[in-house]
Amino acid sequence: MVIEIVSLDRKHGFMIPELKVRSDVKPGAERRRFTPDKTGTFNFHCDLFCGSGHEGMAGTLVVVE
Repeated sequence: MVIEIVSLDRKHGFMIPELKVRSDVKPGAERRRFTPDKTGTFNFHCDLFCGSGHEGMAGTLVVVE
């Protein structure tokens, strides 16, 4: 599995601490890709203040075999 991260509006920061994944995601730039190296449930969030709604830019990634 490969996960792609893309920004359509402004610069964001994508972080999954448990997987040691951290990337700046710039609009119009190359897509950021990574392959999880273990299964489980992992929280992610935007770690660069990007404006209104920033606090809600978070979620959960579930990786299964």
